[in-house]
Amino acid sequence: MTDKMKEMLKFAQEMEDAGVTDGSTTKRIAARIKAKELQAKYKHPTPMTGEDIKRIREQNNISQSSLALILNMTKESVSKWERNEIKPNGAALRLLHLIDKKILFI
Repeated sequence: MTDKMKEMLKFAQEMEDAGVTDGSTTKRIAARIKAKELQAKYKHPTPMTGEDIKRIREQNNISQSSLALILNMTKESVSKWERNEIKPNGAALRLLHLIDKKILFI
């Protein structure tokens, strides 16, 4: 798909250079290509178990309250994650993975 999109981008740029279209089409195609590249690069993070979260927290020598503050969550949420009552998702899950991979230091 990306190759076809890049061909479309090249064609749109040629049309823009010829004065047939304005830059909006080129910008939309370029944005779509960038979005696809980012989706491929940053796939949805894998779920974490309560043990994973507790290990991350303990490796970084922080309390549940501190981890909750860093992730903009409640202490209760972190506690429930560690007890496998609920699972982190969205931004919190991505941040946990970044902390675990030592990309984000706390």
